[in-house]
Amino acid sequence: MKLLLILFFSFYSVLPQINLQETQITDGVIHKKIINLSDTLVINILKVDIKKPDLTVLSVKANELLGTKEKTSEMFQRYKMSGFNVIAAVNADFFESDGEVVSNMISNGEVVKAVKFSDSPFNEFTNSQLAVDSDDNLYIDQFVFSGNLILPSGISEEVHRINSKPDSNSIILYNHYQGKITPSLPREWFVVDFVLFPLQTIGDTLIFITTGKTTLRNYEIPNQGMILSANNKYGHYLDREIKVGDTIKVIYEFSPMLKDMKTLVGGWPLLVKDGMNMIRRNPALEGVSEKFSEQCHPRTGIGYSNDKNTLYLITVDGRQQSSRGMTLLEFANLMITEGIHYGLNLDGGGSTTMVINGKVVNNPSDATGERLVGNSLLIVR
Repeated sequence: MKLLLILFFSFYSVLPQINLQETQITDGVIHKKIINLSDTLVINILKVDIKKPDLTVLSVKANELLGTKEKTSEMFQRYKMSGFNVIAAVNADFFESDGEVVSNMISNGEVVKAVKFSDSPFNEFTNSQLAVDSDDNLYIDQFVFSGNLILPSGISEEVHRINSKPDSNSIILYNHYQGKITPSLPREWFVVDFVLFPLQTIGDTLIFITTGKTTLRNYEIPNQGMILSANNKYGHYLDREIKVGDTIKVIYEFSPMLKDMKTLVGGWPLLVKDGMNMIRRNPALEGVSEKFSEQCHPRTGIGYSNDKNTLYLITVDGRQQSSRGMTLLEFANLMITEGIHYGLNLDGGGSTTMVINGKVVNNPSDATGERLVGNSLLIVR
């Protein structure tokens, strides 16, 4: 690694006792560390030239399973051991106690979880998410899942969720991210499961052949293919409409529509839009509470420049003597100062972690050290 500079400038020049250093990690990736002794802040910023053809960003689910947790550094090492040239990583979306992420997620082009609205107890609509297409174009928006099942009769029915516990009277799809078996459901529900084996993909349409059908619970999910599960009214309906050997079509769409989405990961809330501080404009954006927004906490965030050529990953340490953390308003201001045009808050608090070349470079706030989290974002060459 090559030390590029130690400077005092711009926004930071008005604050005394600030150590600022930038280190080139590899071609196209720079690590910037800011230690503000007077305001007790420790900030790590990774700047990535995402338009370099050999650099990309991937979302990784803990242990490649919906309902599990894993340290960000462990996800880094696991992908590195699998042959990926991993450069850095940060923790990503908010998650349930079992590790299921709150928002939609796509990893390496495969759906990990898809819901119409985020499973957030605070936001009535849906949380903002970061999307990356196959050309490494970056987007931040409130993506809403819309799935359709085309029956052998040609009739289209809505797919309500992918890899998430269903509501009554719903149609769900499960792939290997769900685990070995379909989730447990209330005993009084009528449930029918169909085994779908993939035949081909045409654009956004997946074509399957039905190779099995059962009303048994906790049915095995194939490594290749999916389980189509319907319950109660939809269960009785699809039990009549689908037979073993039938061809089924499935269409995944997200609104706003993007082609060839390879990465999708949630956060909460949007902090910067068109270079403007969204928390200043609306402190309760996406349902954030005063306690979450206005108190200082460790923070993790991601954003990109106006030309979408530079991707930024940011952590701010907190809840410790060396670093007090930031409010969301301060975090958004930091993003704007660094050149972020669109910025998204990720899960913070004890989850806040940045890993570079296999080493945790920030100081996680939990007394036990780095926390197990639901998913992470990796920078890969």
